[in-house]
Amino acid sequence: MDDGLLRRLRVEQARVLLDHADPHHAVRLACDLLVAGVDGEAVVALAAESARTLPTHDADRHLAAIIAELGLPELDLPTAVALIAADTSERILDRSIPAEVGTHGLYVVGYEGSRLNDLLPAVTALASRLEDDLGGRADDDLRTQLAALARTILRRTAAADPAA
Repeated sequence: MDDGLLRRLRVEQARVLLDHADPHHAVRLACDLLVAGVDGEAVVALAAESARTLPTHDADRHLAAIIAELGLPELDLPTAVALIAADTSERILDRSIPAEVGTHGLYVVGYEGSRLNDLLPAVTALASRLEDDLGGRADDDLRTQLAALARTILRRTAAADPAA
């Protein structure tokens, strides 16, 4: 398995630990794992699911089975937070998620033990501005500030993990 697939798997593992996996991302990841030759029973079972109808708790269960099948270690909370924050930041910057979703997704930095928890006031300020001043719809100025915060998170997570 290449580093990109492993990273995607670890991000989904982190999402299961802190919340829930996205069924669409989970099924797509399983399909990509199959193409890469990772074809254990758990991978095949998840790849066979429908991304549209797979319940979140079933996606979580399938991902846990894949993690166990591959023998990957559990993630600690600070690592899980860093993985999700970095992934969310990348999605903000490539605009694959709306700024509104990304803003709220960055609240993950506030988890106890997070190495990024000093950024929580910046996330809270952006979310408050988004909801209170902009009625839940991001403007160009908020998108610019959010992108700057996302770049900061990516710099910090890369510095903490030289393999990233």
